[in-house]
Amino acid sequence: MKDKEFLFDASALYSLLDYVDKIDLKKIHILTLTFYEVGNVIWKEYYIHKKVKDPITLSMLFHKLMRKLNVVEDPPLEGVMRIAVERGLTYYDASYAYVAESLGLILVSNDKELIRKTNAISLKEFIKFI
Repeated sequence: MKDKEFLFDASALYSLLDYVDKIDLKKIHILTLTFYEVGNVIWKEYYIHKKVKDPITLSMLFHKLMRKLNVVEDPPLEGVMRIAVERGLTYYDASYAYVAESLGLILVSNDKELIRKTNAISLKEFIKFI
């Protein structure tokens, strides 16, 4: 898997900070919507779960990390909707599936439903290969 490239969704990317010094960031791709999804995760961790003390600093740290990754252009709406309808995925999740399949990337996610309905792997599986 060393020569493969990967598409990370927000659920996997949020947990990636612990391993960032062990991976080749040039092989990691994200979607433009990932910036907003990670921001939402940080907000939830701060506002609802009370696990984050400084959401602004954390969001800036993630923004700095994400700028080092390959940001994929928005996929065609029709193709994403087709996958969403055919597989019973949310539109957000279908966008990750569409891009991974279209570009030959391995989708990395901690979302069990997304893993089950696509060829995605978990972050734990990804870590085994680095």
